[in-house]
Amino acid sequence: MGFISLGVLGCILLYQALVIKSLPVWMPFLLVPLGALVASQMKRSQDKARRLLRIADYYDKGMARLDHKWDSLDEGQEFVDPDHFYATDLDLFGRGSLFQLICSARTQAGREALARWMKDPAKVEEVLARHGAISELRGRQDLREILAAVGSLEVSNCHPETFRAWIASAPAPFPLWGSLLAALLVLIVILLPILYGIGMIGLHAFFTRLGVTLFLEVSVAAIFFRGVRSIDFSVRPLSVELPIVAEILGIIDRENFSSPTLAALKERTREAGKPIARLRLLITLLKERDNPWTAYFSFLLMSGTQLTMAIDRWRRRYGTKMLGWLADVGELDALISLSAYAYEHPLDTFPELRSEGPAIEAEGIGHPLIHEDACVRNDFQLGGDVRFVIISGSNMSGKSTFVRAIGLNTVLAWMGAPVRCRKLSLSRLAVGASVRVQDSVVDGRSHFLAEMQRLRRMIDVASETPLLYLTDEIMSGTNSQDRRIATEWVVRALVLRGAIGIITTHDLALTEIASNGLPGRNVHFEDTGQAGNLVFDYTLRPGLLTHSNALNIAHMLGIDSAARTTG
Repeated sequence: MGFISLGVLGCILLYQALVIKSLPVWMPFLLVPLGALVASQMKRSQDKARRLLRIADYYDKGMARLDHKWDSLDEGQEFVDPDHFYATDLDLFGRGSLFQLICSARTQAGREALARWMKDPAKVEEVLARHGAISELRGRQDLREILAAVGSLEVSNCHPETFRAWIASAPAPFPLWGSLLAALLVLIVILLPILYGIGMIGLHAFFTRLGVTLFLEVSVAAIFFRGVRSIDFSVRPLSVELPIVAEILGIIDRENFSSPTLAALKERTREAGKPIARLRLLITLLKERDNPWTAYFSFLLMSGTQLTMAIDRWRRRYGTKMLGWLADVGELDALISLSAYAYEHPLDTFPELRSEGPAIEAEGIGHPLIHEDACVRNDFQLGGDVRFVIISGSNMSGKSTFVRAIGLNTVLAWMGAPVRCRKLSLSRLAVGASVRVQDSVVDGRSHFLAEMQRLRRMIDVASETPLLYLTDEIMSGTNSQDRRIATEWVVRALVLRGAIGIITTHDLALTEIASNGLPGRNVHFEDTGQAGNLVFDYTLRPGLLTHSNALNIAHMLGIDSAARTTG
């Protein structure tokens, strides 16, 4: 409405000034600064509205994480890796995954950092440093709101790979003389009208020299056409991604951090502001060539050639540093995500990292992906004289969930995040899991072969680093006798290599392995009640399981009745 009112008023003033001549000619032009002011106010209002929408979206997603409403949350599907040692087995990515629970990153760089931390355990020093950073950021809801307001409503297209490809691309063929000659020709084009205007050259000399200069400009532009086009094409995606990078770098520069990790991050990005701002300006001016209102002046000033040369010089000077700044943006974004997770789960604690091991000792450990009020917690110890446990249990009693709880909390611990435990103490452990191994028709690989390959990989990894292995229903694809013998081979090989681990099974014959001279023990889950009324308390108990509920479940589903019914 503001622009419409100004337009109507402008028409009236023009009519009064030019037709009726009742107003001075300059009067209508007073509306120009007023129009600029109205446009500026409108833009500020629109920006404020967009930021409020982004903040509202941030809180909506926070509530969705707390309520486990997975459909609106980031699944991290591009990080799914079927060959990873534990990612698929422990539900790190996908619907109802750990990634959905912890990721509130605003940039692709932050998402990549979180996924990398989940897949690759950090060193003790890195984990402790992240503890300090997360502890400082946990209460900084204001900072999380500020970061939530940058970029678009969805995760920004801040793809580090785009910048890497641009920085790694072949250098443009711009010799020094080309830059100097282009600048000289542009200077002549600017000076010629001035010299003509003050009477130092005549009209004929003006057009003659202008024609020669324009011919030389076209010649220089033709010589460097391929380089100009290449750079113009390569920097177009950056115009989308640079603004959020610049905003986050500005936020880092304005903050005062006390933790060493955050203070070091700020120091590394201290010089980034001006170079990033210059690159943004160069790319913005380069895009103006597409504007029909400025195309003529762009041609006269050789803006395409001049600006692409300047961008190429920027890349050669700051390219390597740019990748470091992007990594820092991703690190801060990932730490902000983990601080939000810590804020949303105040009862979760940081683990104690032990130097001796391999060992894990947990009090009140629970599954991070189960609602806290519904999560049954158990105590658990592994290490020292007990190198493995065999968990037997009834169907649906919680064996697989418990194995994943151990694995997910270990992943959280070694990425630097709080864990779903009242207390957790563990040594540095690589995780290897055989919980959800898949067969492959394409590769001609059965489920049993795929599982055996995963177990072989565990043995190889255990030879190189302390390993926590997690297996669910081990070797269920073969008969009980072979299963018993082969499982003992695997356990012996892992024990000899210093690994610790968990084995779950329905086959009670496997429980004998823990009492066959190997340093293991038996524990179990069970159910209570009769057929049709099974009750599970999901409590881990010492010793062997004494009964099975398979027939009870079959009875609950009416399978026994169906077997007695004739057509």
